Amino acid sequence: MDLLALRQFAVLLWKNFTLKRRKFFNLILEVVTILVFPMMLLLFRAIIEMNVTGPYNFTSQPISTLPSFLQNPEEWKLIYVPSNIHVVKEITENVKRNLNISIKVQGFSSESEFEEYVKYDYGSYKVLAAIVFDCDFKNSGDPLPLQVKYHLRFVRIQRTILWPDRIGWKTSFLFPNYPSPGPRNPDHNDGGSPGYIREGFLAVQHALDKAIMLYHESNARQKLFDGISIFVQRFPYPAYSHDGLIWLSGSFLPLMFILMFSPTVLSIVRSIVWEKENRLKEYQLTIGIKNWMLWAAYFCTFFFFYIFIIASICVLFFTKASV
Repeated sequence: MDLLALRQFAVLLWKNFTLKRRKFFNLILEVVTILVFPMMLLLFRAIIEMNVTGPYNFTSQPISTLPSFLQNPEEWKLIYVPSNIHVVKEITENVKRNLNISIKVQGFSSESEFEEYVKYDYGSYKVLAAIVFDCDFKNSGDPLPLQVKYHLRFVRIQRTILWPDRIGWKTSFLFPNYPSPGPRNPDHNDGGSPGYIREGFLAVQHALDKAIMLYHESNARQKLFDGISIFVQRFPYPAYSHDGLIWLSGSFLPLMFILMFSPTVLSIVRSIVWEKENRLKEYQLTIGIKNWMLWAAYFCTFFFFYIFIIASICVLFFTKASV
């Protein structure tokens, strides 16, 4: 950049700052409007306290707990797929005995046939669970392989969940959509939603695994199961700081920052449009000032203005933090 261009750029900066100084009231109003939001945050910080919550200890739950809605088990069904394999029916009957309830057992030849039954048969709402074996059976008399792969299919909408926003098993999520700083469902010893205990999922899974193990080695496994009781227990959760300010304003902070700097953006647009409407930009171009120099002057002017605003916000926050 030669000396002439440097002088022209300095004149453009002087012109922009002079126009800003002549509208001193508007300038002060813009700064105050921006600083209102940080001062509101500081005010809320002084009002809302940070509380320490916890620690949490949860009691153990028996894994064989049956769902509360099984008041009359004889009306409910336990489905197995495929139905043309003898060992699958045998395993399902053992599952029924392990659950120790008088539930009906019904088989389907394929998973698609079971899905048709669920879609079009009114009695399908009484299905507790469906056990689908994913094994490569060739004949109806084939034994159960040592490596067993199966699926447990439960009703899509849980029967024990009351709140609509918690409906569904949400098996596609590894973490909640809105993670909380503390434990999930702290008031429920069984873990709460999606209800693996209260819906009977763990009870059916445990009964099925027990039936598979007893099938392969009945004597030794039966002695093992006769002498033990299995419980599940949630991990304890340490004490944590619950900040009500973050909980209250966390979702509004991005919008707050947009609203905070919107007056300045509107001021920039108004300044540029005002020069175009009064043909000052064309006049400056005719006297030899280049277009990039005009935009660079705009950038530097409002860049220094933003630096002043951000420095003021930092001073407010650090002053409050040091008090």
